[in-house]
Amino acid sequence: MKTLSKITVFVLLLVTVTSVSAEDKVIPFSKLPTKAQTFVKKHFSEKDVATVMMDTEYFIKKEYKVILKNGSKIEFGSDGEWEQVEMKGGSAVPALIIPQKISEHIRKSFPDTFVKEIKKERSRYEVEISNGLDLEFSKEGAFIRVDD
Repeated sequence: MKTLSKITVFVLLLVTVTSVSAEDKVIPFSKLPTKAQTFVKKHFSEKDVATVMMDTEYFIKKEYKVILKNGSKIEFGSDGEWEQVEMKGGSAVPALIIPQKISEHIRKSFPDTFVKEIKKERSRYEVEISNGLDLEFSKEGAFIRVDD
């Protein structure tokens, strides 16, 4: 019986820590980091913004998500640097966001497609194009592979 109650306490503690570790909060556009605001204004339009959310993890790390009226999403790190752009409704990721080497490779190797989503990670980019393929590139824009 004591083991069961210890397990129950542990599970309740785990659920409590998990629920307070990440909190999504709707915020006004003006509360985005300046770098993120500039990015949205340059590549989209502030008028197209439907919702801005701030996600706080473990009371320290903040991430931001901007959802556009057409359902597209832009994610930013705590410094306001974009991390992911996911377009909806048959829209393409704005060309200026995509590194030139990646654009050139896609244009040559996959004509008649466009970038639907781009995700920037530490050492690579993940790109989804309109024909459904997921491509992986190095941080420098060199093609690595078609991802499964």
